[in-house]
Amino acid sequence: MNSLAIRPPPNQRQGRLMLALIVVLLALPFAIGAGLYFGGWQPTRSVRHGHLLNPPRPLPEPVLLRWAGKNSEKWKLVLHVRGPCAAECSRRLDEMRRIHVALYKNMGRLSRAVLTDQPDDPALLALRASQPDLLLLPAPPGTLADIADPVLLVDPQGQVIMTYPPDASPQGLRADLERLLKYAG
Repeated sequence: MNSLAIRPPPNQRQGRLMLALIVVLLALPFAIGAGLYFGGWQPTRSVRHGHLLNPPRPLPEPVLLRWAGKNSEKWKLVLHVRGPCAAECSRRLDEMRRIHVALYKNMGRLSRAVLTDQPDDPALLALRASQPDLLLLPAPPGTLADIADPVLLVDPQGQVIMTYPPDASPQGLRADLERLLKYAG
């Protein structure tokens, strides 16, 4: 006598095999991602053009008090000037103005300022007269002495979150600002 083994019909076996294949294919990206994460892999290329400060540095209280009011809820692009404003300072302020205008729809979410230890500098006063939205903020002695880069990005709470070196490209700075303002809500 032949023993009667219960075998699923061929169509049912193919269906189970297909289901198992689908489950494996759906789980594969999660398995690869977990392997990369727990293996410590990091992408080598960064999309930011400045230097991210970790932890962020707060602006001094006197500077924040001068900035209070309508500009307190805005992101801030700050040029930190030590000494008189020379040709490089004027060029950088003009670049910052062009970047600000290039933000177009997000232009109102950003304000520009110069943090200087010489607020009575004639060159800065002339630039302030030609750019009425530019704020001149006197810097107390030793303000941000540990930060060497001249261009600072400050969040609405008054924390310096990124810095840009003197040779930073304006296109890179604008790209960072566009990305930041897009995701900052």
